[in-house]
Amino acid sequence: MPTSIVPYIISGEEVADHTHTFPVYSHEDPKTVLHEFSYLPATQSNIASVATNAKNGFKQWSAVPVSKKIEIFNRYKTILQEHRQEFIEVHKEIGGPDWFANVNIDGVIGQVQEYTGHLSNAEGEMFHSEGNEFALTVRQAVGPVLAISPWNAPVILGGRSILAPLAAGCSVIAKSPERAPRALYLLIKYLLEAGVPKDVVQLVHLKPEDNPGFIDKILATEAIKKINFTGSTAVGRSISVAAAKHVVPCLLELGGKNVSIVTKDADIAKAAGKDNWAGWAHRGQICMSTDHVYVDASVYNEYKEELVKAATEAMKDPDHLIFERDPIGRSKVIALVDDALAKGASLVFGDYSKDAKDNSKPLTPLILENVTPEMKFYDTESFGPIFAIEKFTNLDTLVDKINDTEYGLKTAIWSKNIISAINLAKRIECGGVHINNFTIHDEPHLPHGGVKTSGVGRFNGRWGIESFLYVKTITVDY
Repeated sequence: MPTSIVPYIISGEEVADHTHTFPVYSHEDPKTVLHEFSYLPATQSNIASVATNAKNGFKQWSAVPVSKKIEIFNRYKTILQEHRQEFIEVHKEIGGPDWFANVNIDGVIGQVQEYTGHLSNAEGEMFHSEGNEFALTVRQAVGPVLAISPWNAPVILGGRSILAPLAAGCSVIAKSPERAPRALYLLIKYLLEAGVPKDVVQLVHLKPEDNPGFIDKILATEAIKKINFTGSTAVGRSISVAAAKHVVPCLLELGGKNVSIVTKDADIAKAAGKDNWAGWAHRGQICMSTDHVYVDASVYNEYKEELVKAATEAMKDPDHLIFERDPIGRSKVIALVDDALAKGASLVFGDYSKDAKDNSKPLTPLILENVTPEMKFYDTESFGPIFAIEKFTNLDTLVDKINDTEYGLKTAIWSKNIISAINLAKRIECGGVHINNFTIHDEPHLPHGGVKTSGVGRFNGRWGIESFLYVKTITVDY
């Protein structure tokens, strides 16, 4: 039986409606219900009410002095620190390892600290104007924002979806992920406890089938001035199409088919170990996970040998295993690997026997080679602990090959020649390049996002705040 109901929060009121609930299942046992969440019936009147609250909240938040906002953000940081262990336990409900749970709550605390430092920044600039005494530009909040975050890192990704627009001066309607609603509930509960006015930030839980209709209906109210969404490219594309009908801009952080480039002068052992970690960490369920490693042909065999050593050592950690408790992710990995092997790919590491694929047994993480464009895995984000290695002979050809793909989120480059690596990084079409480190990298003060179908816009730091501002020109004459 469910142990509790996770409420949604409208205008400061927590609503736990026992007649409208949806189950959240345990990742240890997919037949066990951890708790339920109370969902908002996606009626036109309910949605209109939430939108009206957000419009009122935007006015309220705009009137709050900067000094008061700083006080609220500082109080929120203290509350998060006091409830750190609670967020760790909430994050572990999704089946993630301890280290990633810690990264999530520490990341949110870092975001609060980073955005607090930007709250007192100058609001604009002054310029010369022909025909006027002077001109100035001011940066102003766009208005109410719809924030949608995913289940795989619900604390850190939920936090950034609401903190950046709040720091910019926007009100926020946050929609939780159905597989992990408690994280966003706690984040917003404690924001209100810290002193954010009740209409400034609201939380809605929805039945999965109500998501598309909700977005269309709330955009039709004309209250929402921007959407931020983190998730798959397919869903991001559908959201951007719906938003375009209402001329509402989107900040999108979407899927990645992230690559690592190992040059002939790389530290091979270091590259192999970190590539392996980035491919398997959190069972590959991170948008920045390494999917494909390109290795200079002259060091390919050495890299492969070191990679097998690293993988063998990594298998001592059971967190990498793919369990039957995640049937959706498991079935996707199996389908991609079956297709690749049937079309000529080979297994570098992992147990992929018929016995291992039995749904009652954990599946080991995998490394493939000889993956070709005809295989689905070649250009599909697996979102599982599986990656491929491939040799290359010409760096210019490789750059063209990488840039011709639809994704562009993260790239790792391994080289002892830093200048050459920086020049190579400039040629790669992606949002972030990490030299002599893995593709998984995100810090609160550095911009994060992708290009092409990996997303539009940037989260984090001043770039994250600017995503929710527009520039207004004002000229002055006497």
